[in-house]
Amino acid sequence: MPTRFTMILTALAVSVAAVGGFLTLRAVIPPTSAEEMAAPPAALTPGGLTQGPSAVIAANPEGDITVIEFFDYQCPICRRVHPDIKRLGAEDTGVRVVHKHWPVFGAPSVYAAKLALAAQWQGRYEEVHDAFMKILGKLDHDGVRQAAIDAGLDIDQAEADLSQRSKEVQAVFSEAEMQAHSLQLRGTPAFIIGNYLVPGGLDYAAMREIVSKVRDERKEGGAQ
Repeated sequence: MPTRFTMILTALAVSVAAVGGFLTLRAVIPPTSAEEMAAPPAALTPGGLTQGPSAVIAANPEGDITVIEFFDYQCPICRRVHPDIKRLGAEDTGVRVVHKHWPVFGAPSVYAAKLALAAQWQGRYEEVHDAFMKILGKLDHDGVRQAAIDAGLDIDQAEADLSQRSKEVQAVFSEAEMQAHSLQLRGTPAFIIGNYLVPGGLDYAAMREIVSKVRDERKEGGAQ
């Protein structure tokens, strides 16, 4: 299937939190054929992925480098890399962090994602997101609900909002799922950092290295 994302597989010698010691990068480069240029909507470009209902800005909205994460609250690797993503956004205010809620592990994951989205309407997204990432073991409805309450969410208001704004929430999930499948993601987590698509987990050092790589390329007039 033609795609604007031409994939180049490269082994980069960095430390990775996931399996093995090499990181696979898929470099996103401009389309070269008329077929590729006509194929995808703008939402599937690196810049386009930061727009639309599924793009939740989690840190540094004015950052010059964007890190997009597709994740599920029940994904153990997503939980493991969460502190590193928070650290990256806190220590480098030039890194804009964008969340893509892609709940692929069943009903408890969907419920957690819905409550996190509802937390935005109460100004509690960061607190609820952090709380869900700290849950140990499998998610269940009651555990997710209690974690949200403990994080300061007005749960009754959240559930009322979710009922009234169900079409908005479904648009978030539908767009994220469409993008994930179009990018041929096989699961969570997956990151897009600048023009690079990185499947799997990263540690802090790997994130920093890729961010530096993107910045260097831009200074040299390379990837945008």
